[in-house]
Amino acid sequence: MERRTFLAGSATVLSPVGLTGLSNSGLPKVIRRDDIGLVWTASTLLAQWDNQYGGAGLVRSASIGLYRWATSLLNVQCPSTLQPEMFTAVGRLAIVMGASAFDAYEHINARYYLSEGVKYAEYAGNWHLRASAMNWLARQAIWVGEPDDGLTHAENGLVRSDRLTPKEQAMLLNACARAHAKMRNIDDTVQAVGRSDEIFANATAGEDAPWMGYYDHAQHHGDTGHALFDLTLLAGHPPAAAAERLEVAISEHGDGYVRSRALSGTKLASLRMATGDPQEAVSVGHRALNEVGRLRSQRAIDDVQELRRIAASRSRNAGVADLRERIRTTVQA
Repeated sequence: MERRTFLAGSATVLSPVGLTGLSNSGLPKVIRRDDIGLVWTASTLLAQWDNQYGGAGLVRSASIGLYRWATSLLNVQCPSTLQPEMFTAVGRLAIVMGASAFDAYEHINARYYLSEGVKYAEYAGNWHLRASAMNWLARQAIWVGEPDDGLTHAENGLVRSDRLTPKEQAMLLNACARAHAKMRNIDDTVQAVGRSDEIFANATAGEDAPWMGYYDHAQHHGDTGHALFDLTLLAGHPPAAAAERLEVAISEHGDGYVRSRALSGTKLASLRMATGDPQEAVSVGHRALNEVGRLRSQRAIDDVQELRRIAASRSRNAGVADLRERIRTTVQA
């Protein structure tokens, strides 16, 4: 059975309850293509929920049993022709688990699952999946204050870049840019962003694996905008480039990527607040909070807390004071 056909049929009937039941189901005697398709369905739906609602709560609860079930399939007899597909499917699920744990701030679990994703990708000989896992390892390391480790992961992901698509290369270059920005390396950050732009411009529809579907024009501008945001606040880089890219991300992210849109919106509000435009910052900040309130994402919460700290020096402004109070109540809710 073709994976896309399987996903189209299964995604409409599997609910969170159905997925939990799947994780408790028995194992087959021999791996079939349908079994691999079930793993793909699980990772696809979990990734969708994670992007829309954040990594805590339902996503984490449903995913743990599913992962145990999927890895148990690796102990079942599998025809050699299906082994690369099996390892790829389980590796993808591991990466989704790792990304979800990262968003929930379960950082030890995140590193474990993402490292497992690298391992399974290498077992499968799948360079595209390996690039995805390395990207998430890089992003998580950068987020927790280890940008040098993040840069190492990103550069490791770019090994044999000739085997990667333009989007995959751009994705990893953005991780390099974000690491350099955290280390206040202005020239290296700007060069990485420029190189990423050049390579992304060469992307062709249909050449990427399904899990790269998220990486579109909006995501590219959001990732590069976040790197330039850090460069502005940490190293005094002019804010215009960061603001322009974040605005593109906010306007183009669809409802399937509420968290990404909220993160970019909060960053833009913080940028405007820090660089002298508190009225626009208030407007942008309230729009972002409308979406943050729908999420269960520790990353989103941390970003709005950062906005609240940046706004403290301008709290004599009534609009800014109202925004700070709304952030306080939203985070506590």
